[in-house]
Amino acid sequence: MVKQINVFSEDQPGKLDRITGVLADANVNILAVKISSDEEYGVFQFLVDDPEKGFRAFKQAGITVSLKDVLTVGVENKPGSLHHMLDTLRKDNIDIEDCHGFVAGREKKGIIVLEVSDPAAARRILEQHGYSLIGSSEL
Repeated sequence: MVKQINVFSEDQPGKLDRITGVLADANVNILAVKISSDEEYGVFQFLVDDPEKGFRAFKQAGITVSLKDVLTVGVENKPGSLHHMLDTLRKDNIDIEDCHGFVAGREKKGIIVLEVSDPAAARRILEQHGYSLIGSSEL
């Protein structure tokens, strides 16, 4: 299981700079980032090299933050790969709460980050269907 840092904030100019500055000052490296916002609020989701250290740095800075278990799943970098993986989970009634992904490495492997209703069941189902789950050290 991988830990994702979720930061909640009002949507204001300079906010992302302040948030990434907290991680930079704590010497925490960002591996992946997703930003979602509406007109008033934003959620900043980070995969970092030291999630506990990053979490503590945000807490010390007075920033609203949570640490969430997510699954990071390796998929082939070809059309339909994401769909097939998600369909596998749907057939077993696993609810996808959030999803984002990226392509990494020389082999350009797809890495999908999932927040799901039942991480243990999703992990078991994915492994049974031959998907590789990627740990923090492999990111």
